[in-house]
Amino acid sequence: MTKDLHERAAELAAAARVEGISTADREWLDAHLQSCAACQEFSNATERAIRSLHLVSVQVDPALVDRTRRAVHRRASELRAPQSQLIPLWMSCALSWVLGGLTLPLVWQGIEWLRRYVDMPSPVGVLFLVVWWALPTLGVAAFLGANRSQGADER
Repeated sequence: MTKDLHERAAELAAAARVEGISTADREWLDAHLQSCAACQEFSNATERAIRSLHLVSVQVDPALVDRTRRAVHRRASELRAPQSQLIPLWMSCALSWVLGGLTLPLVWQGIEWLRRYVDMPSPVGVLFLVVWWALPTLGVAAFLGANRSQGADER
């Protein structure tokens, strides 16, 4: 049981310096460090190691820094791009469904008239209706695919 407490204290001591810990964890850690000399020494050693790392000066080529900065910005833009493309996609899908629902009776009458005029079987009329309803979706998919491939070409 005490080994688990010491492991938890070591993990919390490290996490407190890297990502931060909750208030409850901070209170538990402070109380544990006051009563446990080994964990207190580990916490102090970690603090000293971090401070000594801050004293080390690293010389980096400015060109490397610039390339890294540009790569990070490019990757951030890539990660944002799909999210910004979803809004027009959802809007066009909603508009397509609304307009499709509103125009369905007229389109069906037109397809029935054409089917009778050229003497087509009924399944062909249903096929025409499915294609009519799929055209907006296929158009949007083609548009997004063209934009995605254009973005890939620019990279």
